[in-house]
Amino acid sequence: MSAIAIDDEKFGVVSDTHGSYPAWLAALAVFGSGVKTILHAGDVLYHGPRNAIPGGYTPADLAEGINDYHRNTGRVIICQGNCDAAVDAMVLDPKIEHSVALVWRGKKILMMHGDNFPLLRTMALKNNVDLAISGHTHIASITREENTIFLNPGSTTIPKGGEPESAAVVTTEGIKILTLDGKELYFEKWQ
Repeated sequence: MSAIAIDDEKFGVVSDTHGSYPAWLAALAVFGSGVKTILHAGDVLYHGPRNAIPGGYTPADLAEGINDYHRNTGRVIICQGNCDAAVDAMVLDPKIEHSVALVWRGKKILMMHGDNFPLLRTMALKNNVDLAISGHTHIASITREENTIFLNPGSTTIPKGGEPESAAVVTTEGIKILTLDGKELYFEKWQ
């Protein structure tokens, strides 16, 4: 797997949008105009059979919003979630990958959806990854194991664990998980 290079000052991270276009717009507002790259950890358009239909569920609008951002503003990099299907890939301009390796300002990043978290953990630790990104649980968290930071931005649409809808911003200072109204939930500084 070859690594995608990112050189932006900062980038946004979302996961588990599950078809909610308003949640996508709220995440973009939290990121601000300085974010030109968005990493999406999967479960993009479909809400899944175990979840109630989320508020703002308009997957066609979300697909067009992601495509518009990818064509006109910056880029969106997506890894496949357990609710993502071949039909989703047909309507999204960004290619959906099983896993994504990136290099950002000398830091190695690995992103997988997280439905096989033991595999992500093993790969991240074995390869001395600086940041491992996953979604799937809908629970926002930042943890550190050895030299790897594990980030789950939570869900923009169907949060679990008693926390609000959230997304993350990665900067040269560190990693912030923010609510969709801009309040900081968690922060981890780079070492």
